[in-house]
Amino acid sequence: MFNITCIIMASGLSKRMGKNKLLLQFKEKEIFKYVLDAVSLSDISQRIVVSSYDEILDYAEGLKNFKTVKNSENTLGQSKSILLGINNSDICDGFMFLPCDMPFMTYSLINDICSFFYQDTKCITVPRIDKKNSMPTIFPYSLKADLLNISGDVGGREIIRSNQKILRYIDIKNPLLLQDIDTKEDYIRFKNI
Repeated sequence: MFNITCIIMASGLSKRMGKNKLLLQFKEKEIFKYVLDAVSLSDISQRIVVSSYDEILDYAEGLKNFKTVKNSENTLGQSKSILLGINNSDICDGFMFLPCDMPFMTYSLINDICSFFYQDTKCITVPRIDKKNSMPTIFPYSLKADLLNISGDVGGREIIRSNQKILRYIDIKNPLLLQDIDTKEDYIRFKNI
């Protein structure tokens, strides 16, 4: 098992979609279930779901080894989910932040990113496709205080920007695995793949 805390962020307001995208049916199940199911099969020891939505929290509670945290202040942006996740975690080697809108995510990709992080646990691990940064990112435990200081909806981008010396990239060959569903166009385009 990887001593990593996976913080699954499922509190977004889906402004670009116009309705809660995580609860939309995508192929055979709702979008959010793909990420939760992938994490449940992974070798990550600590799994925390932060969500504003009871349907997602209820589903996570039915899975093995998941902790659920209600986010009643999702209007404060992504940072609120990050803070809630970290404040509910135990000591670990790193924090993985995984948005819940990535229906092509697989447990094997999660394990691959974790294995890559363990090559140097002092570094930030960022998956990318064609030199474009993506998620899920893993931050070392040593950056906990920096993560607790972020605000608004920028997530960990500023921490990545100011820690270039400890940044390591894992290049992902299949772009579909990291595809998120943000807009109606994304939803229509990827639903039939």
